[in-house]
Amino acid sequence: MLKRYSFGAALLVATVLSGCADPAPKRGPIRGTVTVDGEPLAAGRVRFFALTGGISTEGVIQDGRYEIPAERGPTSGKYRVEIVTEKKTGRKVPDRDAGPGEMKDEIVNVIPPKYNRDSTTQIDYDSSADAPHDFNLKTK
Repeated sequence: MLKRYSFGAALLVATVLSGCADPAPKRGPIRGTVTVDGEPLAAGRVRFFALTGGISTEGVIQDGRYEIPAERGPTSGKYRVEIVTEKKTGRKVPDRDAGPGEMKDEIVNVIPPKYNRDSTTQIDYDSSADAPHDFNLKTK
């Protein structure tokens, strides 16, 4: 009989405690377009860095469009945005992660630093809204 009460008490405590847990933040999908000087960006990545405790994420840009599904999307909040597209220069440079004398392809970012490393671009994202977030970059 004591075992029955112990099990019942444990079940009651577990039920009460599970009701006290904070629910996981609601993630949402995010999509949009990326153009450079009016032309769709052929390929790259768009990164969203949470500024207010949200969840950072990134997505692939293909033919000027990106779409991140809800299960990988951001939560509501303010985000700093970086847009990156890289290309090989045709040169070889030392590979610091490999052994001495090892070389690798040099890769440079084609987009100006003000849109990635030094980006000040920000968005306010609402995970329940279905509005696209488009980015029109200028290099000229």
